[in-house]
Amino acid sequence: MKINIKKPHLTSYQNEFLYNESRFTVTEASTKVGKTFSHIWWLFENAHASWNKENYNHWWVAPVYSQAKIAFNRMKAKVSRNGFYKINESNLIITTPIGTHIYFKSAEKPDNLFGEDVYSCVFDEAPRARVEAFYALRSTLTATRGKLKLIGNFGGTSNWMHHLKEKSLTDSEYAYFKITAWDAVKAGILEESEILQAQKDLPDKIFKQLYLAEAQDLDDQIYSYDAIMGLFTNTFIKENNNRYLSADIAYMGSDLFVITIWNGFVIEKVIAIDKIDETLIGLKLIELSEQYKIPYSNIVYDADGLRKFTSQSLKKLTAARPFLNNSKPIKDKNFANLKTECAFKLRELLENNEIYCSDQSFRKQITSELESIWLGQQNDEGKIKLEAKSKHVERTGKSPNFFDSIYMRMLFELKPKTVWL
Repeated sequence: MKINIKKPHLTSYQNEFLYNESRFTVTEASTKVGKTFSHIWWLFENAHASWNKENYNHWWVAPVYSQAKIAFNRMKAKVSRNGFYKINESNLIITTPIGTHIYFKSAEKPDNLFGEDVYSCVFDEAPRARVEAFYALRSTLTATRGKLKLIGNFGGTSNWMHHLKEKSLTDSEYAYFKITAWDAVKAGILEESEILQAQKDLPDKIFKQLYLAEAQDLDDQIYSYDAIMGLFTNTFIKENNNRYLSADIAYMGSDLFVITIWNGFVIEKVIAIDKIDETLIGLKLIELSEQYKIPYSNIVYDADGLRKFTSQSLKKLTAARPFLNNSKPIKDKNFANLKTECAFKLRELLENNEIYCSDQSFRKQITSELESIWLGQQNDEGKIKLEAKSKHVERTGKSPNFFDSIYMRMLFELKPKTVWL
């Protein structure tokens, strides 16, 4: 039996992101530019390539089941007419005449994305899924050295898929593509009049995000892009020798231990320690206090969940101030807790261009974290609060350690009473 499969017409940019030498491609694209259609074809083509063997698998993965089923139905509509393909409606599997399988899967449970004999994969709407799903797929493709294509609309510069763009700058295994609505107009996929009408109909920031794949302030975003950029360009902010130290404590095996050294409102040093024994945390803060001539009373550290042994070592810091995120706000009772109040005080100073970070070592990480800080739902009393850290980690794939170290400095601007350990 011989089956002739006719390749569809593809635009120049579709050919570029489908057929290149890189094993992993990241494509951030405007809506309706043909990214889904073209990648369905690519997966279908791979499942019929001559190098396949019986029971080789090829996966289409989407954030939720309903999205995976949309792609399944589109492919099914093309192949079900001739009777050569086996269609498993309940499990969303299409088996080709050569015995390969095309699976359509949900990324809702990343543990279900570990498998065998997977030789190509498309991760559709990847920015809307958890980063753990990417980790699982990357592991699954290790044995076969299969290719992975990640596609989606622009999900923000703090989104985990956008971070993979950086890999393409130094790692030939990765390639990054950005496709706008105007690219699609030039290629003949979209009508110019339709894009111009969308530009009229939609708010400017929505149009730029959906049609131009550009970074825009989101409604739930606390810190504006302009204010964040100012943090690293406000060179007119002067040091005043009134020094502070703020630290987000992390134990060995957990998140980064980040320490921020302040000279007035100038961040002159950011220190990130990957692993530190909990018995040495207090000693490290004392060492830095002496090195930068910072009074103990000008030190604040994250006291949530302190272990007894660490708490004992920090007692040597005497007047240093422990920060408890969920304690009561100091001045504004409209905030649900002290963390939110300090985060908004930081917002005030950033928007007024009153802070400058002269140490640019972790600019990318700090920028990404500040962009990713969102409002949470108001509590039962209608008070303002930040998104829960657990949800933030699920959305971004990491804990905001640099942000935590920076916003705690605001405690001194709210002038609380001294709290002793």
